[in-house]
Amino acid sequence: MKINFELKHNIKYKIQGYNFEKLLNNLIKNKIKLKKIKKIDDNIVEFYSNKKNDKIIKNNLNKLNIKIIAQKDFGILFFLRSIFFRFGLVSAGIISIVFILLSQMFVFKIEVYGNEKITKQEVISCLNELGVNPFTLKNSINTFELEKSIIEKIPSISLVSVMTKGTSLIVNLQEKVINDEYQNVGSFEPLKAVSAGRIKSVKLIQGTLNVSVGDLVKENDILVYPYIIDSSGNKKSVKAEAEIVAEIWFESRVTHYDECIKTYETGVTVEKNNLYFLDLPIYIDKREINLNQYETKVSYSYLSSFLIPIKLEKVVYIETISKKENVPFEEVKETLIEQARKEAYQKSENKSVIDEYHTIISNVGINTISYVVVVEDSIINLQ
Repeated sequence: MKINFELKHNIKYKIQGYNFEKLLNNLIKNKIKLKKIKKIDDNIVEFYSNKKNDKIIKNNLNKLNIKIIAQKDFGILFFLRSIFFRFGLVSAGIISIVFILLSQMFVFKIEVYGNEKITKQEVISCLNELGVNPFTLKNSINTFELEKSIIEKIPSISLVSVMTKGTSLIVNLQEKVINDEYQNVGSFEPLKAVSAGRIKSVKLIQGTLNVSVGDLVKENDILVYPYIIDSSGNKKSVKAEAEIVAEIWFESRVTHYDECIKTYETGVTVEKNNLYFLDLPIYIDKREINLNQYETKVSYSYLSSFLIPIKLEKVVYIETISKKENVPFEEVKETLIEQARKEAYQKSENKSVIDEYHTIISNVGINTISYVVVVEDSIINLQ
């Protein structure tokens, strides 16, 4: 009888390495039964074993530095589990379609855009008072009347638009602007610094200066206000315009540890698939992960393009091993300085560099390189 058609869940292993005799002796001591042992090459062996032995086999392989280069599941129990999973996908898909068709009749989510001072909860509370909330029938909502009622109930809103899209009620609003001495006069924006730097030269065209030559500024600091003050002391709104050049610093840091633990992938992976509907689990793969050390990668896809689809979560477990490494800083110092230099130049977007320097801070096996490039360029935003 072929192993492929046995009732039990079996695994076919293809391994690469040496010390196969020691491996077999260890497994025999642990009363592990192996089937169809086949030597493919001097350092490659193939065999079958029951799924329940998987963890013990892999522990012994790791101890002897023997690598699994291929692994495949067989057996009727494994086949039935796969069939059950596929049946679950089909059933979940049918349930999803039925639910989605029904759900399109209701509002499940309220989205608010354009609010700054007004909180989203204020808008939702207003809608609740007007009889609109999740699970409200969409055809019962009169968006025109709803817009008028929202403006009446929240006076700080100057304009509002309400629409339904799928199972969402979308509210776009515009708040009323109230000027004070700290806010922009009129509808013009101030000129702001695009990065930190030291002001080198200033040529004011229009507006009120907030900086002078030699000042240190941070990113988003206001450089020119969008107004002028007339002879009566009143502010007059104007477009802020100026030419301001500054020394701008771009820094990159690289840290080196003389002694560190590095992690490497072995190539062995285990994949699990889970199903969710409205973030509620429909099917969860509960197989045990028989890996001593691993990292995970999670990806999501959907079984349909509807607004409330069935979500398929794919989790890949990647076996890893950790090794302790000791690399003196002096051996890689020049390489790390060059790495920090390239990163600093990338941040400067290849502008004209007028100066560059680096510093090294050392502390008990930890060395940090700080590389700075200095450019001379316009520091204003041109919005």
